[in-house]
Amino acid sequence: MKIKFIEAFLATVSTGSIRAAARKLGLSQPAVSKAIKALEDEVGAPLMMRGTKGIDLTEYGKAFHIRATTISHESHKAIEEIRQMRGEMNGSVSILLSPAASMQLAPPVVRQFHREHPEVKIHIYEGLEASAVDKLRTGEIDFSVTSIAPTTTLSEKEFIIHPIIKIPMAIICRSDNPLKDKTTLKDLLEADWVQIGAGGYLTPLLRTFYLQHGLEPPHVAVECHSFTSSLAMIENSDMLGIVPEAWISDVFYAGKFTKISVAEGLATNQLMMLMRRDKPLIPVAQKMSTLFLRLADV
Repeated sequence: MKIKFIEAFLATVSTGSIRAAARKLGLSQPAVSKAIKALEDEVGAPLMMRGTKGIDLTEYGKAFHIRATTISHESHKAIEEIRQMRGEMNGSVSILLSPAASMQLAPPVVRQFHREHPEVKIHIYEGLEASAVDKLRTGEIDFSVTSIAPTTTLSEKEFIIHPIIKIPMAIICRSDNPLKDKTTLKDLLEADWVQIGAGGYLTPLLRTFYLQHGLEPPHVAVECHSFTSSLAMIENSDMLGIVPEAWISDVFYAGKFTKISVAEGLATNQLMMLMRRDKPLIPVAQKMSTLFLRLADV
């Protein structure tokens, strides 16, 4: 199975048509069609069909797409790894960070890494546990720094998990919210909340915090999958949210939001570094992961 055939297949999936894939790859349309036909002949099943809006994947194609994505990423990583072993510190490193990790850990790490390796391109995705697991399995990211739910069981045969740091999380509201002076979680039970997530997945942090104190979780009125939209909702409504405590003192946000100091204290967000056990990090990714671990004194 030739890598160039796989790249033609993936380009067709990502662009939605053979014509667009040909433009993306700098090939002729017949060459792309021939590559896909060769793949279908090799696997013994149709991978694509024409749909009303372009190319659709068959059930076989959907299964093949997952494997093809992994093969493509790994082939690029293999080339980068050899070049880096020879002293060419370029290429790329791809990571996935939770909003908390993006805010409190990433800036100094990325700043130092870029200073030491200016030729390396850095790709940062925002997401939580489920998104991290998906992208690690397909090879889209090298490692992740995110929270992992206490109820989650990840196989140690598949993943390496390093505890990084525990981040205190504060309940916040807009600066003139009528609830800003409340003092207990129970006082906030009637409030509507913005549940802050990322990458299409939501955090169980709020639910866990309330249950730890013997209370039923509050009503989540809005579920946001981006940090920016979450803050916009909190700033322009009476809804509440929960964010890293250190963030609330940031001069950019301090005038817009207020911390609600409840007697139960702060929720704690445990961040973990997650990576595949069967796929060693390439040199540049290893260097970046080490910076994260040093920052957290792990």
